[in-house]
Amino acid sequence: RIEAPAGRRHVLYVEGEPRWEYKFIRRALHQNPSVRLASLLRTTPNKFYRQGVESADELADGFPADEETLFAYDALVIGSYEAAALAPAQQRMIAEFVSRRGGGLLMLGGRRGLADGGWGATAVADVLPAKLPSLDAPSFIRFPAKARLTDAGRRSLLTRLDLDDAANRATWAEMPDVADFQYLDELKPGAVTLLEAEVQGGYEPLLVHQR
Repeated sequence: RIEAPAGRRHVLYVEGEPRWEYKFIRRALHQNPSVRLASLLRTTPNKFYRQGVESADELADGFPADEETLFAYDALVIGSYEAAALAPAQQRMIAEFVSRRGGGLLMLGGRRGLADGGWGATAVADVLPAKLPSLDAPSFIRFPAKARLTDAGRRSLLTRLDLDDAANRATWAEMPDVADFQYLDELKPGAVTLLEAEVQGGYEPLLVHQR
């Protein structure tokens, strides 16, 4: 049994460029009354397109500059958005959002995300479930990859698309290839891989989770 929270959840999604992930995440949550998705989409170097805000002042100056504003959200999603776009104090605030506020953090792969976005050298790296690689080449590549459930993924609610276990596995097996993925380094203690990317004869973590 899944118990839904009584209160509405507020999620902040920051995206550095227009891309399919932004469109589909917003579409998926558009008619979900239990979740409000406030989003910042960077359209030019100094301009953001806001959606899902509750007032004219919310996110008017871009990413929150103080803990009170950021901690009002329950979860934070960071897409293809480089760390250098935020001040060191804001980067530390994201780490505090996870470790002290107890907020959820989801970081998406992208050409300006994770290692390629310079996040490995920030305080945010301390609260990620995997280490970020130091590569001379980009860690984000556009290469078709098949998503595969791991044993942990078959048990997780995060990757449950059908209540029936066999039907859930079948649904994932029938999924089309993803168009790109991003390399990670080793997982941290307590982290688990829920989805793997089958690429070039090997398997790489595709979705990693840690409480």
